Amino acid sequence: MNAIAWSRIEDVERIALKPGVEYTHRLITEAIHGSSFSFHITRFDADYEHVARGDGEHESVLFCLHGGSTQTLPDGTVHHFRPGDAMYLPKEHEYHHVIGPSGLVMAVSCTPSR
Repeated sequence: MNAIAWSRIEDVERIALKPGVEYTHRLITEAIHGSSFSFHITRFDADYEHVARGDGEHESVLFCLHGGSTQTLPDGTVHHFRPGDAMYLPKEHEYHHVIGPSGLVMAVSCTPSR
């Protein structure tokens, strides 16, 4: 497709990435719009903890919209991810991710498209 297009959360599938804890709505994708990247809104429930790892294929940008988390890199660097923060993730990455008491809502863009 080579045209301007719109998408709404209500019109796309809610995908459970970690059932009961993390889910996403993939608003713009190659499959739906022919886009080389994808754009998602991803939500985490409050007080959840996990290790995030890159899959070796996708580069991503995360943008915190609501709530927050603490991200700790393997070298001990700690960042408090809060509304207005953007984070770049290369294809290979790892960090310890602790979601705060308000949960986390973030915009995510990935290339190639998921």
